[in-house]
Amino acid sequence: MPWSQNQHDNPWGNKRQPSGGPQPDLDEVMRRLQQKLGAIFGGGNKSGGSGQGGDSMHLPGKTAISIIFVVGFGLWLASGLYSVAADEEAAVLRFGRYVETQGPGLNWHMPWPIESAEKLPVTRVQRLTIGFRNFPDGRTRKVDQESLMLTKDENIVDLSFVVQYKIKNLEYYMFDLARQKKTVRDAAESAIREVAGRTMIDDALTTGKAKMEVDTQDLIQSILDSYKAGISITTVKLQDVQPPARVIREFKDVASAREDRERKKNEAQAYANDIIPKARGEAKKMVLDAEAYSIEKVDNATGEASRFDSVLAAYKLAPVVTRKRMYLETMQQVMTKANKVIIDGALANRVLPYLPLDQRNKVEVKK
Repeated sequence: MPWSQNQHDNPWGNKRQPSGGPQPDLDEVMRRLQQKLGAIFGGGNKSGGSGQGGDSMHLPGKTAISIIFVVGFGLWLASGLYSVAADEEAAVLRFGRYVETQGPGLNWHMPWPIESAEKLPVTRVQRLTIGFRNFPDGRTRKVDQESLMLTKDENIVDLSFVVQYKIKNLEYYMFDLARQKKTVRDAAESAIREVAGRTMIDDALTTGKAKMEVDTQDLIQSILDSYKAGISITTVKLQDVQPPARVIREFKDVASAREDRERKKNEAQAYANDIIPKARGEAKKMVLDAEAYSIEKVDNATGEASRFDSVLAAYKLAPVVTRKRMYLETMQQVMTKANKVIIDGALANRVLPYLPLDQRNKVEVKK
């Protein structure tokens, strides 16, 4: 049923017109709208008539249509402008296929639906945790499935670490790798298990951590490069390396016993290093003293024998003189060692007696 026959539902009908009067139909309404649009865009009724059969519809003028087309085309081209931040790069896609990579700044691509741009932060370092998870409220949860691994000497170690990475090739990262974060996590977990499998547990707990970090970083990078992941591993940092919680007390006891053993060995070695050189020095000194004593005695005996031979030769030439000289020399040697002072009695009253207090018992005065 046309709207002209429905007075109640006709939005353009004159409700105040009597029910028996004529009502405009849909075609008439459309003609009136077209006439109004033509007046707005510069058109008009060139015939000047207004009859129902003689009215002619006029479309917008060619100039207005051209202006609308140019403005619309310009707006469509302007929609291809986009800005890339300093830490980002944009991948330009043409009908969904990669075309090129644009750097930071103001760039342009063919507007939708021909081309589009997807921006990602390529210089921003992203962080991934293995063996534990951090929550915004500060809580930390261990992930035993990732942290427990076997060492070279068949011990279990609980190891957690952090991997930091960034995008180095946007094309590979977006189109050659699916689920990028999970891929990095899987590669990191595989690499750390391989490195731990060729490391002794004592080295993993003490001095071997730095080497494990370097080896793990190199191995993760090698795995991702083989995948053409477009990712650069910047840092691998071990957070916590310790025995499993079930045996950590016993392991600490064993470690303490090893430390005590090493301490005792070091103390014994230090004592040996102190005593042995001293003993060797004393032995060498005794040998040298004995050799010096032997040489001294031999030389003294040789000298005495030579002296006796010379005295004998002199005695044979002059017995009286030699005997007197020998007597005087002997008395000189004897008296030189004597501590007694002898004063002649005739002179005792005329001289001041010599009386040393420290040797008063050894002084004898004879009158």
